[in-house]
Amino acid sequence: MYRCLWSATVASVSVTAVRDTSLDFIDGTHADRLKTLMELSAINSGSTNLAGLADTLEAVLGVFQPLGGIASTEPLEPYPVIDDAGGLRERSAGELGRIRKRPDAPLQVLLVGHYDTVFAADHPFQRPSLDGPVLRGPGVADMKGGLLVMAAALEALERSPSAKHLGWEVLLNPDEELGSPASAPLLGAAAAGKHFGLVFEPSFPDGHLAGRRKGSGTFTIVVRGTAAHAGRDHHLGRNAIAALARIIADIDGLNGRWDGVTINVGVVSGGAATNIVPDLAIARLNVRVPDADAADAVVAEMKSIVDAAPSDMQAEFHGGFTRWPKAVSARTFALLELAVDCGRSVGLDLGWRDTGGVSDGNNLAAAGLANVDNLGVHGGNLHQDQEFMYTASLTERSRLAALMLTRLASGDTELPT
Repeated sequence: MYRCLWSATVASVSVTAVRDTSLDFIDGTHADRLKTLMELSAINSGSTNLAGLADTLEAVLGVFQPLGGIASTEPLEPYPVIDDAGGLRERSAGELGRIRKRPDAPLQVLLVGHYDTVFAADHPFQRPSLDGPVLRGPGVADMKGGLLVMAAALEALERSPSAKHLGWEVLLNPDEELGSPASAPLLGAAAAGKHFGLVFEPSFPDGHLAGRRKGSGTFTIVVRGTAAHAGRDHHLGRNAIAALARIIADIDGLNGRWDGVTINVGVVSGGAATNIVPDLAIARLNVRVPDADAADAVVAEMKSIVDAAPSDMQAEFHGGFTRWPKAVSARTFALLELAVDCGRSVGLDLGWRDTGGVSDGNNLAAAGLANVDNLGVHGGNLHQDQEFMYTASLTERSRLAALMLTRLASGDTELPT
């Protein structure tokens, strides 16, 4: 069940020039939005910190409240994980935030952003700091800054006479940094009936946007052996770490076999003491692929390697692809061209390029919805304790997204069917 939070209607402001008025409005709110961003950054919203996620979602929905529409929250279904003991269990997720306005308008857009970060509640990087033109802090770029860009762009739209032609839905998810394991089905469902999507991940370090994106899969290998005393009974043991090491070496050796496929063994654990033959070892991997055929091929080969483990060991292979490759369709190409053109109008020299990174834009594309990524702020050092954003980009990128929305709403730009 979802929980309705608020419903309101905001009257349109009479304007004579849609673009100029929208951009002037955004310029005048920069200081307030920067202050709000610092407040949001100071709330820990690590992907597994449910209390912090709840506090963050409440604060973010408050940012969107002046826009009107209907806001609700929906608890996400638990998602499966392999724990440190090699067991399969369910992990609770946070809540999805949803805001809807004008669902009957002739043109519909889905705007997506996540409010979780990679920084756990016990991580030392917890507070933002402002240093001239640069703001450092957890999530300021990835992507709490992007949420404020989204809100400002929508508020500019609401002030335009063309707003009545464009209906919008905002989805705010708490698990993107984990691969959106719980929110992916809802993202796909929300894409139905929409004409285009906008995703507010931070831009590339040069300010550019993403074109094609690879697909991403997360996998876990669990090897179970037999424990024994390392001295007097070593011969009775079956070393799970040694067996896993051989599996890892073979899987890592697959790198280079297929164009565009990368396999990264990111986490390895196992063993309890040096005088005990370890009976458990776990490896966690990430795989990036350019297309579905490559995904099928690499998974089949990895499973074959795991299945070839010694018969006196138990080896398990878990996981799959949670984000499929994102192609640039004709409709997506038109959106990217629109972004570049709008960028010129607001003083930004934009382009786009392919990337091995993934986002919820992959999920929208998999559901058939053309979308543009990286409309969030301009920053860097993502997922590090030196994450930062250029404060000017909070306004620059808001102007960009606002102009895209108003041009589409006014009919100045039409997307190919």
